[in-house]
Amino acid sequence: MSLGRLLKNVTRSYAPPTGAQYVRKLLTYWRYWRQKRRSRVGYRRYGEKYPYNLLFVAGLPKSGTSWMESMLSSYPGFHYTMIPEAVAYEVETGGSHDYDLPADLASRFEESLTVLKLHAPGSSHNVEVLEREEIPYLVMYRDLRDVAVSHYFYVRRTPWHPEYSEYKELSVTEGLRHFGETLLPEFGHWISTWNANRNSKLSLALRYEDLLDDTKAHFRRVASHFGLDDAKESVREIVDAHRFENVTGGRSRGEQDAESFARKGVAGDWRSHFTDDLRRLYKKEIGDLLIDLGYEEGTNW
Repeated sequence: MSLGRLLKNVTRSYAPPTGAQYVRKLLTYWRYWRQKRRSRVGYRRYGEKYPYNLLFVAGLPKSGTSWMESMLSSYPGFHYTMIPEAVAYEVETGGSHDYDLPADLASRFEESLTVLKLHAPGSSHNVEVLEREEIPYLVMYRDLRDVAVSHYFYVRRTPWHPEYSEYKELSVTEGLRHFGETLLPEFGHWISTWNANRNSKLSLALRYEDLLDDTKAHFRRVASHFGLDDAKESVREIVDAHRFENVTGGRSRGEQDAESFARKGVAGDWRSHFTDDLRRLYKKEIGDLLIDLGYEEGTNW
């Protein structure tokens, strides 16, 4: 077991939330330099094979972005990397769905093969940063009702999460109501910003549910968008290696344990948890958005 994994496991089990968050920050910087070094080695070996060296994935938490990040990192030479400032911002503010990309994003990852996944919104600033350097990007989103359910269970088992103290004593119904009154409007706005501002030539939008329904076809679209090998055989090998039943045999990167990854794979799980009051609350906040995104035909749900 690596030092990082050992510290993380000990922190999850024994450290108080504030201590866990502090350790998380330290581990983030250690991992950043380690990941950056690996990405540079990958560039020296394989950089000439690819038209783009930085692949950017934007998505809200629990929307399939870790799964996508892992599949993209399967291409020779590419490695996932996290910006430490983004993690620090998330710990300090409770989330990074309003995080501004650093202006020097492209230069940070020169001569490296990097897959960068962030929860950053589609603000005019962020879109400008990506457009200025012609960085291709993927925007992923998921039914926010399922995001709410996944978020509740994830936060309750994650002591270092900034919202742990808010959710740890809440029942499922109480937790989903709390999410609906706090993060739901912000998450809905996040999706709207990308829909309104994203560059149609540089970007590709993908619903998590579509990826789940036909992973090979949609991952092939993503690979083609990023200029990666999109041959059927190559895509099939990557997708097969990252099926839920394969990755949940051990701890997959980006998920806290097999249970959370399996829960993340469920589409429509919200129906098992929503009360009539919750339905009314969520309809008020995102009813029109769900229709615009194709999740509902009307408000009779």
